[in-house]
Amino acid sequence: MPILSFPDEYFKNEKRCGFHITSMMKRLWASQMEMLAWVNDVCNKYDIRYIMCYGSLIGTVRHKGFIPWDDDIDIAMLRSDYEKLLEVVPLELPPYLYTKSLLPGAIPPKEMGFGITNGKMLNTSPAFLEHFHGCPYSTGIDVFVFDRIPENKEDYEYQDKLIRLLDRLLMLQWKVDDNTISEKEASEYQAIRSNIEAEFDFELSDNEPKALQILRLLDMACKLCEDCMSDKVENREQVIYYGEVGFKEKYFTDRIFVSFENVMTVPIPRDYDELLRKIFGQYEVPRKFTASHEYPIYKYQREFLYKAYNERGWDIPEQFLEYDEKGKLVVDPASFRNCSRIN
Repeated sequence: MPILSFPDEYFKNEKRCGFHITSMMKRLWASQMEMLAWVNDVCNKYDIRYIMCYGSLIGTVRHKGFIPWDDDIDIAMLRSDYEKLLEVVPLELPPYLYTKSLLPGAIPPKEMGFGITNGKMLNTSPAFLEHFHGCPYSTGIDVFVFDRIPENKEDYEYQDKLIRLLDRLLMLQWKVDDNTISEKEASEYQAIRSNIEAEFDFELSDNEPKALQILRLLDMACKLCEDCMSDKVENREQVIYYGEVGFKEKYFTDRIFVSFENVMTVPIPRDYDELLRKIFGQYEVPRKFTASHEYPIYKYQREFLYKAYNERGWDIPEQFLEYDEKGKLVVDPASFRNCSRIN
């Protein structure tokens, strides 16, 4: 059964900040909040700290819930709390939730993070729909891991170079595995591999996938400074790809708890304004559709769902249809009636 209780009116179409939110998006939000509620319960039980982060932090502060045109939840935690979470998740994970992880496998383009999901594909079974408020789409929440970084400039530059080399080696390893690597890239791969093996006094083995071994080394490199006294922390993926800097340990340890969607309470940094201004500048000013993925996040699952019903000649249940503010279908299932047969 669901953990959270939502009033019936929550799942109605709604306009916020001039943006139309469909009933299905509300159900997706509710699915993600169910997963967050489970994470929150586990974190409270084992004294694990996390904060709402990135767009979810903006939404919590500016909208007291989701950004109206956003469709995911991001949370963050320090390395020490993250490793606690990894230890207890196998003990606490219910049968209707799953994990996605940096280890043992990541899918290009990789995410140096961890997540909780409700599956890998859409699911229209009664049990699934009961757990996730009538939303058939798979979704999840992402956990971003923040590692301490050295105060000393030379130490930081050494660690940063090591992480970037491992990150590049992993990308090239995937190309080696897929037989898509060019001659120039193969030369680069060999040079980086030799450099890394010498640095770690470690030789990549043929006994298990090399990408997995590189992932382990990458994880080790990210936490090289875990025992240092620095109060500066970074999520290395965000630094490498977005140049993001400026997080402090206090954002994770000095928290306040605020309402989210009038359904649950979530933790945010007490100095949320300082953090948000570092990352986003004038975060108070709404800017639509700045996420790195298409909206809605379930776009292709919806397409597959409609194709599957049409292929079998079934009527699509009303609860799976979405309407705009004028009462017209957001996506007409009839547009998929002539698609080729599903395998």
